[in-house]
Amino acid sequence: MKNARRYVGQTAKRRPKVAPRRHAMLKAKEAVSRSALHILLSETIAFLLVAGLSKKSLASELQKEAQRLGSGERLQRSRAAKVVKQGHVNLMEIAGVLHDWYRQIAYIDPKSGEPRPLRGHELRKLIGRRFPREKITAAIEWMESNGIVRQQKGGLFAIRMGRQIVLRGRRASAMERAAVLVPQYLRISLRNADTSNLNVRDIDRDARVFFLPEKWVGLWREVARERTQAFLEGVDNWLEDHTKPDDSGPVREVAIHCYGYTGEPRVPKPSGTNIGRLEGERQ
Repeated sequence: MKNARRYVGQTAKRRPKVAPRRHAMLKAKEAVSRSALHILLSETIAFLLVAGLSKKSLASELQKEAQRLGSGERLQRSRAAKVVKQGHVNLMEIAGVLHDWYRQIAYIDPKSGEPRPLRGHELRKLIGRRFPREKITAAIEWMESNGIVRQQKGGLFAIRMGRQIVLRGRRASAMERAAVLVPQYLRISLRNADTSNLNVRDIDRDARVFFLPEKWVGLWREVARERTQAFLEGVDNWLEDHTKPDDSGPVREVAIHCYGYTGEPRVPKPSGTNIGRLEGERQ
């Protein structure tokens, strides 16, 4: 019994040595999580303000969500979210119309190999492959107003901006696009964190350096644009060849999204590191 008591006493004395270390680790993780929280909140708020939301309106929405969170209620998922989602779906279908225009022989000029101008009834037929009849006229008007097609003399419709749709000068559109894509990325991050099998994770990769000389920035953008366009066109062709809206089994929305990032100019510190990149193991 004396030996047992001595062992218990020794164990009790050792426990406080482990607890402070674990407590310090938990506090460190909490500090990192809180820093990430501040970054996500501040950057999101700054984006919404620049996109056109007023400070008063944003503050009101944040207060409402804080009250719901504090009372244990579910955070609000507005019915307008369906409208935003549907708008994004429509945009993707318009992109699909251009995809068909570029790939289907009936719409290609046999001499140039490029999409040929279409008569009104041809364009309506093309759009009708992806939109219900009652939405075809609105789709054509939207394509004209956003500079995707233009009507030439004689009533022919021609593509203006190429295969890729680029909407300019509308910050509200940027907010709507972010409302669709950002939640997807957040779900990808959580899903990948809980998925140990690399083969079933969604792609989340980047190529990055921290010290690209300013003289190469323009070339970087050109290289990234050209290679991304070729890559995405190949992926888009594969997806369009395999999509089946009327399939009898389960279906999923799948996508791959690419974006380039260019930071603000800065002058490296003379006493700083002279390596070309920050080393680290990437999972």
